[in-house]
Amino acid sequence: GPLPYATARLTKSESLQIAHQNKHEWYAKRKSRSARWETSSTQFNLYRVEICLIILGLAGSSPVRLGISFESLRQFRDDHFRELVGKTTGQVRDDLIKRLTSASQLSFAEFCTRTPSGGQYSQYDFGPANLFVSHAWDYNFLELVAAIEDFVEQNPGGGTYFLWIDIFVVNQHIPSIPDFPTWSDVFKSTLRAVGRALFVLLPWDKPIWARRSWCLFEFFVACSCRIDLDFVIPRTERDRFVQSLCANAGNTFLRVAAKIDLAKAEAKYQSDRDHINHLVRKNIKFAVLNSKVVEQVRIFFMTEAVRALRMVGLSGEQHMNVLLNVAEFQMEVGELADAENTIRAHIDESERAGDDISEARGLEMLGRILMRQGPEQYEAARQQLDRSVKIQSRILGDDDLRVAQTRNNLASVLEKLDNDEWALAMYQKCLEIYEAHEFEGKVESIANIKGNIGNILMKSEHPNTNDLERARCMFVGALVKFVQIYGRNHEKVAIARTRLARVLSMQGKCQDAFEELWKSAKIFRHNFAEDHHRVVGTFENMRMFLTNANEVYVEEDCLQPGEWRFETGDIVALQIGDRFVVAIVTSEPQMIGGSQEYAVQVC
Repeated sequence: GPLPYATARLTKSESLQIAHQNKHEWYAKRKSRSARWETSSTQFNLYRVEICLIILGLAGSSPVRLGISFESLRQFRDDHFRELVGKTTGQVRDDLIKRLTSASQLSFAEFCTRTPSGGQYSQYDFGPANLFVSHAWDYNFLELVAAIEDFVEQNPGGGTYFLWIDIFVVNQHIPSIPDFPTWSDVFKSTLRAVGRALFVLLPWDKPIWARRSWCLFEFFVACSCRIDLDFVIPRTERDRFVQSLCANAGNTFLRVAAKIDLAKAEAKYQSDRDHINHLVRKNIKFAVLNSKVVEQVRIFFMTEAVRALRMVGLSGEQHMNVLLNVAEFQMEVGELADAENTIRAHIDESERAGDDISEARGLEMLGRILMRQGPEQYEAARQQLDRSVKIQSRILGDDDLRVAQTRNNLASVLEKLDNDEWALAMYQKCLEIYEAHEFEGKVESIANIKGNIGNILMKSEHPNTNDLERARCMFVGALVKFVQIYGRNHEKVAIARTRLARVLSMQGKCQDAFEELWKSAKIFRHNFAEDHHRVVGTFENMRMFLTNANEVYVEEDCLQPGEWRFETGDIVALQIGDRFVVAIVTSEPQMIGGSQEYAVQVC
């Protein structure tokens, strides 16, 4: 029958008392009524969900599904404006919400709905939530409300917005989540029922939201539930964003977004962060989630940038800068036809204004867009980039950093056109200039160029010893830079190790090559699922490498079976990913790098 708390509003103490009284009875039922309980754990798991709701103070009318109306949110701001000025959302929660609900130990939603009619807080309206609001507690609360106001004005909809904002609808007197797996299931069901999520980004150029584990969890769940996603920035931040577009700094966000790494997100409680990270690694992997976040946020800012184009009062220079930045946003999200039309409009305006530098920048962008359109456009891209280099060199000089950037793009398209000699010369010139300006944030560009030079040096069918050694030095340099930027477990680090392994094998350094492949395989498995092409391809390369290698050292844990000490001549299976290769142990165990390793020869 119905559970005793399913039709009544209960206080936390009442809920806990009922849970304690019924706990042993539920376990007894599970044992005695084997026909019902042992055949399915679903019903018992439902009890676990109900218990979790009780502990969270969410029993009865389930405030976890409630939302505060948009009008009530504004009324709350107006009623407590003096107390809210200058405070973060976390401070509002501690100084106001918890104080108001301290006697009842309820969520603010339940506290208001229980207030007798006519009381100050009975006037606040709560109903089934239809918009989930994701934010960081470090946000200024008034800016958060302003961002929601802007969203509602732009999306009036057909009815009242009831906002799921955690400090209003979740009991803030519970110090931590007692059962994260069960709680996450409840939360997922709630978010699916809400049906729409709004992510507030503050500040626009480096949102705190992207560095908080709980915000990451909310985005992950929203993606898993396939609900509608929206992003918003308050009007003050939108003004800053437009100013950056007008001042030719709009791609600041693109540089920041490229380095988003949600694996480094933080939480107040380490246990929460560990649970969330485990959930992501188990279901989707961080590299995939990072790409989803960057893609969605780029689309949002592209929309904001296009809206800025329609603004009146922009000067000619400002309008040209906005066109340039809009084209870059469009290119980054894959809208290449729109990007080409936008940048051609920029080039036309620059020519009419007689602004050669602005025209050169437009030509460079056009070259990059054409290059992304495929091989049939490579020659056209080369022509545009060549024109850009000539104009900039004439005005700025050959050693200018902006000229080097355009030369780098030109070298890239020359490499695609198999004009390796010219591409190599351009890459070398760019590298010299970039290394002289490394302090200006060109570390990643240096890493990319070194990798490109290494690839060209290895292109010939029979590269000479000097070219191979130069390529090895370039790949090592790129690897060091990528580790410096992203840490040891990033996808780009794994790619650099794979390239290094290739040149090491061509130099006959089989052991070093195998170790680099092994390290790259571990990184790929850390970031991607087992069936991802990076993981599968790396393990296939390792199997092919082992088949052709004469002898390599491997860690003892990699050999099967592992119940005894191996001796020279033993036949063993070497595990590579989800497969094995057969090998013969060719040496006694040796301590290498702190682990016991054997030399093996693949049969």
